[in-house]
Amino acid sequence: MIRTRTIATLAALGAMTAAITLLAGLTSAKADELADLRANQQLLEQRLDQLSQAAAAAPGPAIGVGSFPRSFLIPGTDTSLRVGGQAVGSLLWEFKGAPVGGELNGTAGLNNIYTEGIGGTNLGSIPLLQPGIVGIGTLSPVGCVTAPSGAAVCPGQATSNLVGYAPPRQQAILFSGRQSQLYVDVRQPSPYGEVKAFVSMDFLASNTNTILNNNDGVSNGYIPRLREGYATIGGFLIGQTNGTMRDTDSEPETVDGGGQTGIPGIVRLGQIRYTYPLPNGMSVAVAAENPDPQAAGQFGQFDYDTNAIPNLTNCPSAAAGGATNNITVSCLGNQAFFDPLSVIMPNLVARWRIDQPWGHLQVGVQAQGYGMQDGRYLNADYIGYGGSVSGHFFTWGKDNLGFGLAGGNGLGDGLVNGIGLATNFGAPLAGDTVNAATSTSKFNGNALARSIYDSAVISTTIVEASARIYYQHWWTDQLRSTIDFSVSRNEVPDLPGYVYCRTTAGSCGGINRELDVSHLNLIWSPVAFVDVGVEGAWGHRLVVSNLRGDAYSVQGEFKVRF
Repeated sequence: MIRTRTIATLAALGAMTAAITLLAGLTSAKADELADLRANQQLLEQRLDQLSQAAAAAPGPAIGVGSFPRSFLIPGTDTSLRVGGQAVGSLLWEFKGAPVGGELNGTAGLNNIYTEGIGGTNLGSIPLLQPGIVGIGTLSPVGCVTAPSGAAVCPGQATSNLVGYAPPRQQAILFSGRQSQLYVDVRQPSPYGEVKAFVSMDFLASNTNTILNNNDGVSNGYIPRLREGYATIGGFLIGQTNGTMRDTDSEPETVDGGGQTGIPGIVRLGQIRYTYPLPNGMSVAVAAENPDPQAAGQFGQFDYDTNAIPNLTNCPSAAAGGATNNITVSCLGNQAFFDPLSVIMPNLVARWRIDQPWGHLQVGVQAQGYGMQDGRYLNADYIGYGGSVSGHFFTWGKDNLGFGLAGGNGLGDGLVNGIGLATNFGAPLAGDTVNAATSTSKFNGNALARSIYDSAVISTTIVEASARIYYQHWWTDQLRSTIDFSVSRNEVPDLPGYVYCRTTAGSCGGINRELDVSHLNLIWSPVAFVDVGVEGAWGHRLVVSNLRGDAYSVQGEFKVRF
């Protein structure tokens, strides 16, 4: 009798736990989360049967159900543990606009790091439509541009007799499992609230020059990378996870792992955050996040941490007349050589959110600081700021609509594919061509010449904006489709010293002005935790010099979550 009542009580508690979990998750659940909850209820029922059998056969301590879905209690403790992840098989066919490698001045070869799709940050690598081979002429430095004065400004690369560019190879076929993930989630109660430790990893590291040369010659060289690693106690979080302004519930379900453009909040970065719950499903959060300024300059876009590749052999450039250059540069673009960015403060972020049965709404604001210091006479600070509003709403049945609007001035990578600062540092100023390929430049000359140059440097924050929308329709309980569109834009200004960026494709003319991406998919979940999907995608890239590029792809996936 006692055993019967115990089993009945366990069954009632399990059913109540499943019901409460289901109701609590409806406000922000996505399709896979709903499937998780349904499957978790089945697992609870199975666990109850196992517990009752174990109690009858061998009385004593047994592994119990944990405090969150698909977790279990470590015997003898109140710690709940879940080891999970996903195994993903993907086939990507880019039949136009596949990103190319470095062969033939970037007009050939395959860049094997874009296996997850054309969306997200991959949009910025869509090849531009070039005028083709203009002709064969005398040797001239590749990537040189002509300033209004007529002087050649070169990024210090090797020479070639190609004065035009052939249309890049347009196709790529990639089978991949790089989107597979593993994670460990550990939680336990404390007098100060729940304590949590979370670590996740995938295989999307993208160090092209180190691990992806002849990538499939024997077996590919993909390596694990840290996605998230953070600890929480109560409302405090410290570690690496999604940016505080990011709103994953307003993002569509796509086969393309790159997703949309213009998403507010850096995808994953180090931070310290505090979240405070409010009545009626509301909450507020404040955070200090890892800064990562980005700028658009004479030689293209560069970041605060743009560096030469470690252990790369330096290559001194030959000057006119055969003299050896007094500037030794690494064998890479001059973004690393001309990188004066510095940080003056962490990114400061605040967020308000409300979750209700109809969906959710979120508002966020962010400020970040930039420094420009060249170790000589350039020392200036700039503040960028911006905000976002996003949300999703249930329409009828399980259908839902999501959206996002964001913008700011100098927000930088606070928006995916954003650029925070424009500068003419490195451009020909005050009679100085700043040519790292020759020793005739005054850039490393006397102090007076350098102070005159630095006094002519102008930098300004860039206005940027983005818009996103998606709609998901459920054909049946197992079959659904999502269609979406997103656009992000950087209003890169004309600055004295590189106005010619508007008319040349190389260097600063290749800085992204506008990026667009759209997806349409069909995803089938025959059983819980399994997705089989196919998706078509279109991407568009517009750069400062008004050259354009388009990409079209079809992608399929088979995903099993565990």
